[in-house]
Amino acid sequence: MLNYKKLIENNPTIYKTIINQLGQSIYLVEHPFKGDEVPVIAVYHKEKIAAYTDFFDTEDFYIDSEYNPIYIEGKIICFYEI
Repeated sequence: MLNYKKLIENNPTIYKTIINQLGQSIYLVEHPFKGDEVPVIAVYHKEKIAAYTDFFDTEDFYIDSEYNPIYIEGKIICFYEI
């Protein structure tokens, strides 16, 4: 898990915003210092949480994709993991 406050303070570039299967708005962002050398970061502002995804681009994140990040039980995971 990433430090949400520190990440947001460094103004990460937003790649895309998705509405996942649970109706949550998840922001997909670039790491502010490491850029595309690390996976895309999923941010859920409502719960002030951020976590790396397993993906280096946003192609797999679309309406009803099983790879969409969701917030559940205090974590951000892919939809297929529930």
